[in-house]
Amino acid sequence: MTPRTSAVAVAGALAAVAAALAGCTTTGGPGTAATTGPEEYRPGLAATTDLPDGDPDAVVLLVPGGSWSTAHPGGLAPLADALVDAGLAVVTVTYGTASSGSSWPEPADDVACAVAYAAAQVPGVPVVPVGHSAGAHLAVLTALAPRTTDGATDDATGEATDDAATRSACEHEPHEADGVVGLAGPYDVARTGGMARNLFGTDAAGAPEAWEAGNPHTWADERPELPALLVHGEDDDVVPTSFTTALADDLVAGGHDVEVALLPGVDHAEVVTPEVVAGLVERWVREALAERP
Repeated sequence: MTPRTSAVAVAGALAAVAAALAGCTTTGGPGTAATTGPEEYRPGLAATTDLPDGDPDAVVLLVPGGSWSTAHPGGLAPLADALVDAGLAVVTVTYGTASSGSSWPEPADDVACAVAYAAAQVPGVPVVPVGHSAGAHLAVLTALAPRTTDGATDDATGEATDDAATRSACEHEPHEADGVVGLAGPYDVARTGGMARNLFGTDAAGAPEAWEAGNPHTWADERPELPALLVHGEDDDVVPTSFTTALADDLVAGGHDVEVALLPGVDHAEVVTPEVVAGLVERWVREALAERP
């Protein structure tokens, strides 16, 4: 079994996406019924919820990139608008990074808590994290291995501890992701040329257990019922497409249903723009979740 790859049909698919989005706006379209926030989903961390007209079929959690050093969500606003116009609910978040004094496992705990928060905002519908770049790494990691967000975790192993004095609680009921979308993610942290020191606070030799626990490849055989869409621009000169194809191979070997979309003429920044990816994400979310039991 191999990942389903849509690269051969991308030219036609992009044309269809552009046509579908011709009536969309990046400043809040007619499908937006309500916006809540920003409010804190965890102390010091903001979330904004956008709801469409009518009842949404799913809630998408948008997780920004930033090399694990920053996580500014503003660049995801056009994609959020397009997905809301398509009838999906969208929660957009930030999370702790090196620039805010956070390191492993806090950013992963934050994203897991954000999944729980998104589920609480739109109860009873599937939750699908959609991450870009470093946000894609965290979205996939926490979807495969949901973290213990109601307690502290050991910095090296990522396992829950019982030390109430260091407890960092997520006040929302834990919720596992129902699917996950990664956009140009540097998934294999061991291949990031040291950039993942921003996440772990040290190099791999200094915390080998943490680097292993924070690598989605470690967990590729977990939660085989979890479907994944992995998207990457072929002109990406920041994160090579091999990060996506290697993860897809490991996920398929682990029993996951994986679709890979390699987009010609698309670079690292363009892969998150609505005219490139909104239609693809919206179609996949509806189809993948419809196939779930």
